[in-house]
Amino acid sequence: MMNIMNRVRLYHALLAVLAIGAYLTGEIDPVHAWLGYGVSAVIVLRLLWALGGERQAGLMRFYPNFGALKLKGAATHPAISRVLMLGIALCLLTVTGTGIAMDQGRSIGLGSAIERASVQSPAELRYADEGEEDEHEGEEQSEEGPLPEVHELAGNLLLAFVGMHVTYLLLFKRPLAKFMLFLPRGARKNPAPPTST
Repeated sequence: MMNIMNRVRLYHALLAVLAIGAYLTGEIDPVHAWLGYGVSAVIVLRLLWALGGERQAGLMRFYPNFGALKLKGAATHPAISRVLMLGIALCLLTVTGTGIAMDQGRSIGLGSAIERASVQSPAELRYADEGEEDEHEGEEQSEEGPLPEVHELAGNLLLAFVGMHVTYLLLFKRPLAKFMLFLPRGARKNPAPPTST
């Protein structure tokens, strides 16, 4: 069975690929929405995993504790990376939450079921079945208001936090960065000399 750090690394890679894909396909529907639902599924699985009790998977990893923070060695204090991870987590939750609220299940085939469940009378049910125009009007209405702006702002903030997170790890925690990116940890100090034939 895979050890916990390899599971964290695999979760990290899956989340990163889905989130980057969702960001890059922002104007390509329904691919953007599908990737967003994938991100939300990974987040839910991660929360369930955290509730399982494994210390390395717990949610306290996101809580920045500034105790014992001193000027000397401040750059490598765990609170710095935890602040960045917390920023990433909050942005991810905001992006996926606003995305799901705007889509209302349409991209994964649940939109009509959700609309039908909210219909009160047979007359409203008949009215909901009659035209695709009403459905398209609902899509246009979901693109108005503050949700799309919050969604886009959170996506851009997410990109900024990820950039700071990667930069921080590469500058101050390079072995961890290499491990999380599936890169070799480095060459041996005394490699064997090549043999001549």
